Amino acid sequence: MKNVIFVTDGFFHPPLLAQKALLQTLAEPAGFEFHHIRSMEKLPSDLDIFSAMVIYIHHKKISEAALAKLDQFVSNGGGLLGVHSATASFQQQKHYFDILGGRFTGHGPVESFEVKPVADSDIFAGIPAFTVRDELYIHELQPGITAHFTSTHEEQEIPTVWTHQYGKGRVCYAVPGHLTAAIKNKIYQKVLRKGLSWVCES
Repeated sequence: MKNVIFVTDGFFHPPLLAQKALLQTLAEPAGFEFHHIRSMEKLPSDLDIFSAMVIYIHHKKISEAALAKLDQFVSNGGGLLGVHSATASFQQQKHYFDILGGRFTGHGPVESFEVKPVADSDIFAGIPAFTVRDELYIHELQPGITAHFTSTHEEQEIPTVWTHQYGKGRVCYAVPGHLTAAIKNKIYQKVLRKGLSWVCES
């Protein structure tokens, strides 16, 4: 059994129903047990018993102590899965984005966009392209990320699912998640489950 910290909060962003849908999606495979907290300030002291952390929140501030605990957790081999507004949180803390791999810089209107697999992606091999109606986040990206799915923005392909290594830990981030319907997309659910499984292999 792999223990996973599930960090999520709020009613509208991310939507409460989407938070529930994400937890149901990630809990569907056997072998995961989730510990829910509503703030990074409430990270357990015994992080060593956890294999991974899922961040699906939109909070403005994180203390230096909580950020240090996150850094230590991931750099020592803990997995991290970030969804949607994870990259729009803690905007003043550059080090947080070093860990996550990218920082939100903006988005257009809620619209339909295609999420297309990168041909040489081995982690998500066999998962086809899919279309969601959501916010397409634009990011300032850290060097060394690996894009596994992309979407078209202003005639350029931008990463919508990426991974990277931080210390001994594995990190995966996925853009869709503004609307509950995006989380309930069956193909996207495969991406999220595969992402969590991969980061747990750190």
